[in-house]
Amino acid sequence: MPHIFFNPKSIAVIGATNNPKKFGNAVTKNLLKNPKIPVQLYFISKGTKEINNTSTFLSILDIQDKIDLAIILVPAKFVESVIDECILKKVQRIIIVTAGFGEIDAQGKSLESIIAMKCRSAGIRVIGPNCVGIENVDIGLNASFIQTPYRGNISMVSQSGSFGGACIWEWYEQNIGCSKFANLGNQIDINFIDILKYYKEDKNSEVIAIYVEAIKEGRDFFNELKEITPYKPVIIQKGGRNPTGLAAASSHTGSIATNYNIFKTAVEQAGCVLCENMPDYITALKTFSQLPIPKGGRIAVSTSSGGSSVLFCDHAENFGLKLINFSKTFIEKVRPHLIPLVKYVNPLDMIAGATEEQYYIVTKAMLEDPEIDIVVPCSLVPPFMDFEPQAHLRGIVRAWDETHRVKPVIPLMVFSEGFQEIKDLQKKSHIPVFFNPRETALAAKFLVERMNFLKRFQS
Repeated sequence: MPHIFFNPKSIAVIGATNNPKKFGNAVTKNLLKNPKIPVQLYFISKGTKEINNTSTFLSILDIQDKIDLAIILVPAKFVESVIDECILKKVQRIIIVTAGFGEIDAQGKSLESIIAMKCRSAGIRVIGPNCVGIENVDIGLNASFIQTPYRGNISMVSQSGSFGGACIWEWYEQNIGCSKFANLGNQIDINFIDILKYYKEDKNSEVIAIYVEAIKEGRDFFNELKEITPYKPVIIQKGGRNPTGLAAASSHTGSIATNYNIFKTAVEQAGCVLCENMPDYITALKTFSQLPIPKGGRIAVSTSSGGSSVLFCDHAENFGLKLINFSKTFIEKVRPHLIPLVKYVNPLDMIAGATEEQYYIVTKAMLEDPEIDIVVPCSLVPPFMDFEPQAHLRGIVRAWDETHRVKPVIPLMVFSEGFQEIKDLQKKSHIPVFFNPRETALAAKFLVERMNFLKRFQS
């Protein structure tokens, strides 16, 4: 059912404007940013006669062609009359971006019910109201007023538009890509289950991200999750976990938030990853969207900075992870390439002057070792010897490429977020980079837990 929302042949923007202070302008600009978008655009406006050198229409009824999707951006008091015109036009799908409905008061809730009833009777599906819109990055469609992310394999459905927009901004900063995005708003029609069913069947939606505050049809929601998780990882952030958050969630979208303890038990039983905070949520998405699932949980660590690997090991033990002892075969393979001071224990400390070539040789040897499942190269960009900031990462990428990226490599580049050279290489080579020991260990934990879940499912 949601297919037409993400793949319309024609869109009418009702409330389009050239005024940069209005949401109608933001949505219009985003739609026009991609001149190759495979969608015919029509703009309806009372106060703007021309947009992007194209004449506007006073009403959707003035358009002769068929309209698949109408995006409504007019003030709330005009929405019902616009809906009536969309019904006469036989529009197939509607997104109501406008706020001021059930999240405000009982009168707004009543208006929502009227709109929902009219659209249901006409066979029109609706997203919203009180939402930012949707995106299909695969075809270059941004039908929202938030930014466009890099193209990737994550599809997100969010109850909060601003949270979704903030996530996409962070994804952009960390080179995490998106396939689809949908903000549900007040959910007078289309809900989580509708979008999840679509993502489940969509081949480009390889990882599913959810931000949720309230679930209206809990049993159906959890059953849908159980059908998805054996095939695609599902990452969830839940808002409204305590009385204060519950009250805030209720005023935010006008819905009754779900008890967190019940929710937590149900989604974890369904095989989802439930994140307790936003940094962990981003770490999970970065991990599952860019790394393969390991065959086992045996971890090997290399480093040129003892401190970073020690901190990683602290967190790894807290997460129940295990480091392996190196085999004689591995030691003999790398010994000729390392200085005599090196001790052949895990973590393998190559000492501060370790070079790009040494990172390449050691990482490749670890990846080729059948007794190692996960490789964690740790690096602290040295402020001496004229090292290039990205040199170690370049060696790591080369080793991963030459071993066909079969095993997960989790590079820890301590406090290196500010190095543009590292960001550029990260983007070019499509490798995730982690910037502190805890998130690096957490990434390994996520992968091992996913591996264990899949093994239980397949047994």
